[in-house]
Amino acid sequence: MAKVFQVGIYSCDQTLYEGEAASLMAPSELGYMEILADHAPIVAKLTAGKITIRARDGNTSVINSSSGAFLQVLRNQATVLL
Repeated sequence: MAKVFQVGIYSCDQTLYEGEAASLMAPSELGYMEILADHAPIVAKLTAGKITIRARDGNTSVINSSSGAFLQVLRNQATVLL
């Protein structure tokens, strides 16, 4: 069974996603990066593209980012600010 971590994706005026995830794929300046449970702490600048959240059961959610964003991963919590 895949380990999970908490994900929150927020824009200025709304919450786009909050919940558990088995993985998070996000477009960084150096290419797509994948975040899994127990990932090392990181702060990254994201570029425009698709942010994909995969749930424990394999279902995926996709959020399209049309502009830059920031990603922070700390203590099994990933936060994306669009």
